[in-house]
Amino acid sequence: MFYLQVPDINVSVIDVEDSALSRLGHFATYSKLSGKQKHLKYLRNSTLLDYSGFLCLRTHVSLTDDNTLKEMVIEGECRLITERLNLLKPNFLRKYLIKIIDDIRLFNAMDDNIDVLLKFCLEYKDKQHVSCDEHCSIHSIEVPWQKCPTLVSNRKVHLNQGIATVPCNQWNSVLVDLFRLIYIKSLHKIRRSMSALNNNNLQIEYLKEKINGYYNSKIAFWKNIDEQISLEELTLNKLLLPPCMLLSLNSLFTNHRLAHDPRYRLTLFLKDIGIPLEQTLMLFQQEYSKCGNLISTCTHSWDEHHKQIEYNVRHTYGMLGSKKNYQMTSCILMQKQNIQVSDEGCCPFVHYSEDKLKSFLDEFTSIDDVEMNILNDLKNSDQPIQACHWYAHKLFKMSEPLYHNTPTQYFFNSKKATS
Repeated sequence: MFYLQVPDINVSVIDVEDSALSRLGHFATYSKLSGKQKHLKYLRNSTLLDYSGFLCLRTHVSLTDDNTLKEMVIEGECRLITERLNLLKPNFLRKYLIKIIDDIRLFNAMDDNIDVLLKFCLEYKDKQHVSCDEHCSIHSIEVPWQKCPTLVSNRKVHLNQGIATVPCNQWNSVLVDLFRLIYIKSLHKIRRSMSALNNNNLQIEYLKEKINGYYNSKIAFWKNIDEQISLEELTLNKLLLPPCMLLSLNSLFTNHRLAHDPRYRLTLFLKDIGIPLEQTLMLFQQEYSKCGNLISTCTHSWDEHHKQIEYNVRHTYGMLGSKKNYQMTSCILMQKQNIQVSDEGCCPFVHYSEDKLKSFLDEFTSIDDVEMNILNDLKNSDQPIQACHWYAHKLFKMSEPLYHNTPTQYFFNSKKATS
């Protein structure tokens, strides 16, 4: 799983392509291995196809300037490692740890992350015990705190003079963090070595074209906006809007105000789907020029605060300040945020009551009691994004589920489904 020593791989470029694209598709849909039967042969641990997909994607990610793709692959590999570790029975886990140790001892590079990994695996295999579960803390291993950032940030370890004492129920998390550190460092090394080559490798160029084509058409097509959409067209096609953004837009039209965070997210969304800057400014001028009500927490008006509102919109569009291309807030982050006034901008699958959620969703499609039970089960089991996937699938009557991780992706999925 750590791929520190790569075996001789003798597979066709087509098999490498299929392995890489299947792996990328797995990462993009946040699927479990058991739910992706058609990809199973490409994701079977430590097979040649598994190595091929890993190495191909790692090379591509090291060379790409698309940070969204890069982050998706990095976190996808870490998630895959987590899935595999959780599936390993104790005797197989010990064999896996010994395999890592053997690979490291054949590894000639000087790297502090790999040194820590070696020491950690040596202790892990000797202290491993069958009765260990998520509440167990019989044994512990000490590692530098920088090597387990996830546990440190979540306050799941005890720190003393730069050393983290990790209980046995969190050892797999350390392995994942170490994998992430080693993987990211390898990307920089590969990029440097590839830049030193004078001639392009035809196979790498072929795979680069295939991966980019698959990513842009199947995964990130929402980023490729060929033409702008008018605000008038958007308001006439509210069916395409993700529920969270529909709430924000409706609230703006009803209350003529939005709190800062919902206004920022709505501006980001409008920018990402292709609404021109001038029309977004016109929208806020139109609504903020009206008399607001006490429902919204925002007390700004266009007459007194138009310069601040204009600056915020232009800055979000990347026209002022650092001129950064801001990315749309992810669904997961929106679902975790505290919302003062839910109607101003929230995920209804998290922040709405069951009755209010049904009333809201019934606007575009009738939800019967059985279907509502499905949504409530997902909502109450901390799977709000799956509930939103289910709703979009029902709304647009697609044969395949519609997956999204941001409101922008939802919009372009729905637009594609209705085209």
